[in-house]
Amino acid sequence: MPQAPAGTPADSSAGETLRRQREALGLSVSEVANSLKLNPRQVEALESGRFDQLPGAAFTRGFLRNYARLLKIDPAPLLAGLQASVTSETVELSPASNAQGDMPQVGRGRFRRSVIPGVLAALALFGIVVAGWYYDTQRKKVADELIASAPAPVGEAAGMPPAAGAPTQEGGAGKTPDVAPAAADPAVAQGTPTAVPLPVPVKVDEPAPAPAPAAAVGGKDRLVFDFAQDAWIEVKDKNGKAVITKLGKAGSREEFEVSPPVAVVIGNARSVKLERNGQPVDFGLTGKMTIARLKFE
Repeated sequence: MPQAPAGTPADSSAGETLRRQREALGLSVSEVANSLKLNPRQVEALESGRFDQLPGAAFTRGFLRNYARLLKIDPAPLLAGLQASVTSETVELSPASNAQGDMPQVGRGRFRRSVIPGVLAALALFGIVVAGWYYDTQRKKVADELIASAPAPVGEAAGMPPAAGAPTQEGGAGKTPDVAPAAADPAVAQGTPTAVPLPVPVKVDEPAPAPAPAAAVGGKDRLVFDFAQDAWIEVKDKNGKAVITKLGKAGSREEFEVSPPVAVVIGNARSVKLERNGQPVDFGLTGKMTIARLKFE
């Protein structure tokens, strides 16, 4: 923008008019600058006619008009003198040095810089919540599938002696051994009384009692699991609260100490070996059963 030359009579006259009126009203330069939202040096430049120290002719006209209105004088003569000094100078067509570059976009860059970290943090938090929900859902799903696929609960706990009437190692309980029929005797056929040999009772071996588990140390049972394949175990206390929930990896060995009575559920039980206080435990699986349910008193 073209600028007014410094030190012209019109400029000095306009500035002198403003200064005298300000002093007549008892206002200071700082008070005027505060009212016009200007720098005190800009007010002094207006009063001294040094318009070359102001941003440009358009701003200078606006400063003069506002200053005159603040002092309650007619701004027309001041603006006319300023217009005369502006038209008398050679118009420069080159752009101002501060006009180069991109126009600033108020608030846009600041908005982007401030919002991006917050958006990233929100996405990370959302990802953590989704991952936790997915993990918890999958864990519950596996447990529900194992429980749902289990057959009717086995009535006998592992390690208990067989029920009465069950077949023994040597033969069925109470079963009388077969006695070979006596050979035909001609005397019997002829009606002659003969001595009939009594059957000799055969002693049936009684089943060996199951080895009793070793005494618990400190009132607790020591359970040792050996996993040939991946299997899932759950141990609940007498109140039905799960105290151990574990997914055993193939080839691993897990040891726990529990306070009886407890209930133990083992998935994929055919691939798991269990010792209680150093004694192996028989799961009593039959058929296609893969889930063992045990109770230790």
